[in-house]
Amino acid sequence: MKQIINCKSSECPKEWVALTEGDNAFTKFCHICFKKVLFVEDAHLSEDYIKSGAIVATRLAESN
Repeated sequence: MKQIINCKSSECPKEWVALTEGDNAFTKFCHICFKKVLFVEDAHLSEDYIKSGAIVATRLAESN
């Protein structure tokens, strides 16, 4: 499951599928905060993007 991991908004949809389609497969747009959200597979890269101020989504492990 793909989820936003660093949005501070209490109204954040958190789910990648709830966001508006973006320019490519790795970007979407949040209609709540009006910001671009980046999908990043690599945990190390996601930390770098977060440090740069980006809103990031990543694939979370599914719990059974």
